[in-house]
Amino acid sequence: MKNYKKDFFNIPDDFVVRKTEEDTLPEYRTEFMRDRDRVLYSTAFRRLAGKTQIYTVGSDDHKRNRLTHSLEVSQIARTIAIALGLNEYLTEAIALAHDFGHAPFGHAGEQMLNEIMLPDTKYVKESPFNKNSTEQINLSFERECNEHKKYLDYAFGFKHNLQSVRVCIYLEDSYRDLNENNIGLNLTNYTLFGIMVHSKLKYNSADKYPNFKDEFINQLKQKSGDNFAWSFEAFIVALADEVAQWHHDLEDALRGKAVPLNSIIETIKSVLFKKLTDNDAENLDKISKMPKADRKCITELSHIVINYLVDDIIENSKNKLNILYNNCIDKYKINNSEEFFKKFDYDSEEVKDIISLSNDININEFEKIIKGSIHHSKNVERMNEKGKYIIRKLFEAYYAHPQQLSDGIILHILVDSKYKSVQNETTYNNIDEAINKGIGMARMDFDELIRNPNVWVKCILMRRICDHIASMTDHYAIEEYNSLYG
Repeated sequence: MKNYKKDFFNIPDDFVVRKTEEDTLPEYRTEFMRDRDRVLYSTAFRRLAGKTQIYTVGSDDHKRNRLTHSLEVSQIARTIAIALGLNEYLTEAIALAHDFGHAPFGHAGEQMLNEIMLPDTKYVKESPFNKNSTEQINLSFERECNEHKKYLDYAFGFKHNLQSVRVCIYLEDSYRDLNENNIGLNLTNYTLFGIMVHSKLKYNSADKYPNFKDEFINQLKQKSGDNFAWSFEAFIVALADEVAQWHHDLEDALRGKAVPLNSIIETIKSVLFKKLTDNDAENLDKISKMPKADRKCITELSHIVINYLVDDIIENSKNKLNILYNNCIDKYKINNSEEFFKKFDYDSEEVKDIISLSNDININEFEKIIKGSIHHSKNVERMNEKGKYIIRKLFEAYYAHPQQLSDGIILHILVDSKYKSVQNETTYNNIDEAINKGIGMARMDFDELIRNPNVWVKCILMRRICDHIASMTDHYAIEEYNSLYG
């Protein structure tokens, strides 16, 4: 079988798009290296250190957070990308930023924000969403001003991967174009696409679909056509994220004594049986005789699981890439990467399962035993409910009395609404103009704005409160709750 050319599936340089053009890079630096560096130096990246990965059984100082998780995903993903001859810098940029949009308190926080931001929400009094159906809100937008219909695109729902894109496009404001407009981190569309698709784009329930997804999809389309700015690197990060999660759950199960050690070993054997070497089988027997909380026991089991999963992904994906390459050359008469990316979309049957585990790996059984024991333990469920309660109360407080929001958020709401002051007839066109007006005047104008009964104003307020809470670390959310409620 022919080996695929190393650069066949690499993205052509002229396919890379940003919101605004920037200075030419030196020869030793690529567009995706620039993306990675901007992610590393962003405030959103630093905040990950204060966000819970998952509340685990037991108590110690070595719990994972979103930052350590992102670094582990990056390491796993880069290993796979290098082995497959794909772009390690694009892979790293996606991996490091993929969880930017996570709320405090893990997935429980994400679920709470989504429920608050759904039509017919029951959690926030006086929310426009609990009095109006989607159709009624649409009519309100039509009646009030067609210009403001755009706010409906991102009015409903919350999903962390879509929020991560929102952080990169809007909420990080350290970069500006020549006209002083906020362009976010101005990442390439390939990095943004990878962030967006690293997990499912909707919840299991159809009514929890975040409507603002389409706004981001439109922004991630290539200039040259209707295809997404997709890449195999995006698929690698999505799978590396899963592998890292399985690895976390295994270690948590061992440290917390949530699952008997022998049961875990038998699960590993059943998952990896067809590829288990004699040496690994011998090591598993030795591990089974160790104290189950022993650090070496945990390290050895993690080593076996991670190595097997990564090796399997590489070998299986490499074979599929070879087959795809041969089919492109023979069947589709495609001779270069530019033709390839124009021919296939990211969800084409030919490409969507290229990066994957082999059928030899029965991961469902592993998830059932390990993940179920951790994610649904009594301690985890209690902490999840505490997190949901704090987020709900924060949202209620901010929405009932928006003047409690920070100066920066108030300025951004005025800019979002392009608010024109009745008192002095000045308009808030961008954040610099808003700052120059002074926070005293801005708060007076804000007070006037929030008395506006229009739905689109309330949608802007809801989304900005959602953004604010989603950006919080766990500790800051608890402090803010104590500050507001005593």
